[in-house]
Amino acid sequence: MGRLNRYLLKQAITSIGGLVIFACLVLLLERLLRIFEVVSNSTNPAGDAGSMVINLLPYYLGMAVPMALLLGVTITIDRFSRSSELTAAMGAGVSLFHMTKPFILIAVILSGITVFIEGYMQPVGRYNYRQVVHVVKQQSFTAALREGTFTKVGNRTFFAGTESEGAGIGPIFIYERMVNDKNEYIRTVLTTANEGQLIVQEKTQEPVLQLAAGQSYTIEQGRTLNDDLSFESSDVAGTADINRFRSRGDDEREMTSLELFQNRNGTLFDTIDQNTNDAALHLRLARSALLLILPFIAVPFGLNYGRNPSSAGIFIGVVLLVSLQKALEFAQSLGASGTIPPWAGIWGIIGLLAAFAAYIFRKSAYKMGQPPLTSFQHYISHLQGLLKEKLAALRGTKANVS
Repeated sequence: MGRLNRYLLKQAITSIGGLVIFACLVLLLERLLRIFEVVSNSTNPAGDAGSMVINLLPYYLGMAVPMALLLGVTITIDRFSRSSELTAAMGAGVSLFHMTKPFILIAVILSGITVFIEGYMQPVGRYNYRQVVHVVKQQSFTAALREGTFTKVGNRTFFAGTESEGAGIGPIFIYERMVNDKNEYIRTVLTTANEGQLIVQEKTQEPVLQLAAGQSYTIEQGRTLNDDLSFESSDVAGTADINRFRSRGDDEREMTSLELFQNRNGTLFDTIDQNTNDAALHLRLARSALLLILPFIAVPFGLNYGRNPSSAGIFIGVVLLVSLQKALEFAQSLGASGTIPPWAGIWGIIGLLAAFAAYIFRKSAYKMGQPPLTSFQHYISHLQGLLKEKLAALRGTKANVS
């Protein structure tokens, strides 16, 4: 690799690395608010929040890497153009394709890393994040009751004393106001117990109390005590296992790419539809292939000739990549629903993007003329001029009529 390519490689790695870190931090900001809300009553908020952030990083890396690659290459070429180094290199006989080789090398490496991130780290991280949230929510409810305050959930009001021996809490008092479909009062149920174990149902978020050594009383509308029931153990609002979380593979986003490949016939996870399985697999592979195409778009977007350089390539690149990501997700949804074959929409979009990249790069590298975005800006300016002339003519016509 020549000195020029090493120079471009160093500049691109610096830009891409900084953009990856910046993008991950920005993407995490919104999620951090929800994480702090979840761990607010946790017994170990710092550790639980850190575990959630670590498990979310692969997901945000998958979003940040394509954006960082496109913008990093565009910024590198833009700086190279503004300093007239690009003109000097071309004057020395160095082709644009030769200067693109370092960016292609970076794209190949990032594509391989993305295969691992998308195929293994993201599915496992997503499952671990959900598992941590499940455990933290159980701890949060327990911590709230340990304070010895009244906690209302639904039509029940809970009160518990301090933590007892073992892992339980107690004593426990539950006040439940029963109503009919018209929200009319029917009866009141009072429950007391010496000790209980509190967990939370994952879907409904309803508390589940496993009580021991207690009594239950029912008070009717006439304020008469009808039932007096003693029990050794009882469950309030259902049962659950506090020590276990569901197994991984509840949806295709928790499955590794190898598992998706093995599950093409539905033999590994029969709960996942075959079209959904295949669409998810094709989307992951397409996102890796996308990185191999981006340098051939980013280099033309960063080119600047003449005395009036423009940074429109950064803006148009961001819009293009965001639109592309949404188009791939839409194609995946069509494939998952069976509207089109799972591969058709996703790889059709990648094929169109590859054709566009080949056209714009060939026009920039092997044909003389203005850079593509400069020509685009001239075209927009021409349209704006025509529009102003039409508006001026229209105003003149109205003035003559008056």
